[in-house]
Amino acid sequence: MTTAFCSTTDFTVPDTPSTAPRSTHDSIPENLQLPLIALDIGMKRIGVAVCDRMAYSCRGIACLHRRDQGWPKQLQKLIREYGSKGIVAGLPKNMDGSEGVQAKDARAAVRDLKPACLLPVAFQDERLSTWTAKERLYAQGLNEKKVKAKLDQTAAAVILEDFLSAHPELTS
Repeated sequence: MTTAFCSTTDFTVPDTPSTAPRSTHDSIPENLQLPLIALDIGMKRIGVAVCDRMAYSCRGIACLHRRDQGWPKQLQKLIREYGSKGIVAGLPKNMDGSEGVQAKDARAAVRDLKPACLLPVAFQDERLSTWTAKERLYAQGLNEKKVKAKLDQTAAAVILEDFLSAHPELTS
């Protein structure tokens, strides 16, 4: 099984969208610390994943419905439950690194979350995360229905793994 990996991190403040891709050499926000919660923000669903306090493992925990106006409160409940101290939001960039409609929508979702949540947010390039998640789920022998049910939260776990791999200083 071949795993695709593409990692760039964007620490743009959610209220000020960036038009140019950021490099992976940015330092992480000073107040970002473990454990983290990750979001795979889609037009219909938001996959949610967490890592443990030592960042040894990442796992999907939930799928929130984006059209439900209460999703920020549901996320707050998960943040409290898992003791998360920061958020990693997937940023769906185009394959050429530019930001399209989906990236703008993800940034808008983070802006919607901001009044309900004061945690620091980092954006992580999520190119190929859904493809990687789907490959993992099929490798576990799951059927198409079960893959669809777990895809968004597994993609969020992939996003979080990519972020932690790109920032080993968080775990030292």
